Amino acid sequence: MKRWKACATLRGTAAAFLAIATTSCGNLTAGGIGQATVAMSGDAPDPAAAPPMAILSDPQRTDHDNDYDDSPEGEVEAELSVFLVAADGGLVALTDGDVEVQMDLEGTEEPEIGSRNVSATTYTALRMIFTSIEVEVDPGLVVNGDTITGEVDVEIDDVDLPVDRTLDLQIGDGERVEILIDLNSERWLQAVDPRTQTVDAQVFAELVSVRVR
Repeated sequence: MKRWKACATLRGTAAAFLAIATTSCGNLTAGGIGQATVAMSGDAPDPAAAPPMAILSDPQRTDHDNDYDDSPEGEVEAELSVFLVAADGGLVALTDGDVEVQMDLEGTEEPEIGSRNVSATTYTALRMIFTSIEVEVDPGLVVNGDTITGEVDVEIDDVDLPVDRTLDLQIGDGERVEILIDLNSERWLQAVDPRTQTVDAQVFAELVSVRVR
């Protein structure tokens, strides 16, 4: 499996979307300028989820233990481009084409993958265009009694996979917002085919989530 850190290339559908975004941003100074930053997690803990009382009552255990015990460990590598969708339908690129990023499955790492000055306006969605998702699983993943280790691929093949998530995001003049893409890896890894060690692309797409922090 390749080992990579953040870098950027243009290709295929993502390049076409970037061209559209470049012409759709309009005059950034018309209504003011804000900043949008996007980060990614392999499996971020849900901030709204409270740990079970049994865990809280054990002085030897921590919230961190609860989040990651009995969860698959390893690394996930994603290649994608990211766009904000404005209320008027315009696209604003947050990455320089396709960005390749590596992070841990457990969600302890949240690498930043893009940051842009953007028009201070309303944005209604985040568009992600995935070109590759690969996972290197260490012990910890059990699916229907089968222990899965090694490389697991999402079946994107040669067709880019667009994933849209609705936002209700108003960026004000001078305001900075951070958007977190949570791959929710533990959930879609449960759908792996043990024979081929692949995951259906649509299953993956349905489980990716986004939140503004």
